[in-house]
Amino acid sequence: MNLSRDAYEIRLLMEQESSACSRRLKGSGGGVPGGIETGGAGSPGTPGGSLPQVALKLQLQVLLLARVLRGHPPLLLDVVRNACDLFIPLDKLGLWRCGPGIVGFCGLVSSILSILTLICPWLRLKP
Repeated sequence: MNLSRDAYEIRLLMEQESSACSRRLKGSGGGVPGGIETGGAGSPGTPGGSLPQVALKLQLQVLLLARVLRGHPPLLLDVVRNACDLFIPLDKLGLWRCGPGIVGFCGLVSSILSILTLICPWLRLKP
């Protein structure tokens, strides 16, 4: 459940960052560098041109995700901690087999990040 909350927070922050970037670009009088259109539907009339557009959109989404997570350390720590917490029950239930070293490492990382949020309260994700 916490990972779904993190995904929702990431989506909201990515939408805010995307709209802020587009306002900055429109305010400066320039378009997207290289004349690439980032929003809207793809052009279905151009055969063979959709794969590079999809790759470009995916690359822009990954860069936007990196920018959002770099700008919000509490969200990044919460995502990493919750992802580490996911492996332990999956291994115990037999749904995802991984070695005891990986389970121990995930538990260690999760515990260290939890202690870090207790020591530095500004790293705690606010609801």
